Amino acid sequence: MKDYISKIIRIFTDFDQKPEITKEVHQWLLDSEHADEKETALKSLWERTEQMPDASTWDSLAAVYKKMEIDKKTSFRYLRLWRYAAAAVILLAVSVSGTFFLTKNRYSEVAMVQQFTPDGNMKTVELPDGSFVQTNSGTLLLYPKAFKGDTRTVYLIGEANFKVKKNPDKPFIVKSTTMSVTALGTEFNVAAYPESNEIVATLIHGKVFVDCGEGKRNYILSPGQEVTFSRNTGMSFMKNANLADVTAWQKGEFVFRGVTIKGILSTLERRFNMTIQCNVSFFNNDKYNFRFRKNADITEILEVMKEVVGGFKYKIDGNVCYLKSAK
Repeated sequence: MKDYISKIIRIFTDFDQKPEITKEVHQWLLDSEHADEKETALKSLWERTEQMPDASTWDSLAAVYKKMEIDKKTSFRYLRLWRYAAAAVILLAVSVSGTFFLTKNRYSEVAMVQQFTPDGNMKTVELPDGSFVQTNSGTLLLYPKAFKGDTRTVYLIGEANFKVKKNPDKPFIVKSTTMSVTALGTEFNVAAYPESNEIVATLIHGKVFVDCGEGKRNYILSPGQEVTFSRNTGMSFMKNANLADVTAWQKGEFVFRGVTIKGILSTLERRFNMTIQCNVSFFNNDKYNFRFRKNADITEILEVMKEVVGGFKYKIDGNVCYLKSAK
């Protein structure tokens, strides 16, 4: 499990949240499950905040303390955790005049569900509305136990295929970093791994609206089209997709189209649940196309890559693969 608690919190640093979603996140943070991991993640947020404080940060924090009526008997076990939590909420731009860390009996009854798919695995999740989500390796999906309000919103880090149950009165929204995809009833794929520069939304059936963020271009997709958004440049574009390639991961196949060696190695680490030790600097930024059969093993893939790319040798020891220059 790779820092999935931090990944959950990272999702909420990327969006302005509705009050009901904020309360659900607060409830999840206060829950005793995975308390140590939450403490570590919130401490990290606090430390990053301390490195760049300003007057408004400290004023906000002071107001938060005053409103919280801190009680050591709550689910957070130590006073310092309230400080970390306050930092997290400040980073989320949650107004201190709104609902914050109040007593537990004032929280929304709707809890957040986190579904983490470990490296080397895939998972199928049924959502509260009857929609189905297939998640790829190393993926985090976060959603409420019950969809309330006028939308069905879920949060994604990684890659997933969504088969959405139709409900025209309650749009289904997938948020991932700056991109959000809205559908009424359809099937689509979203790839948004944090280590990748690109977020890609691909429509398989139906129709979706893709919002690339405030001030960015938006799109309405028809089946077979996809939108790619670059985190580095903030630019996006739409093109026709190869649906067989997009959905290949669901069948256990490996397809790489225009991917650097660094990107390929990152995918292999997730899919095989292994660590690949290498100095990626001896690979250039050339992009490659590969397609491997269903359930191909790591040795088969590396042998083909070695023939095509050249310049490296490898050794596998348990769940660690060592790549070295062939020179």
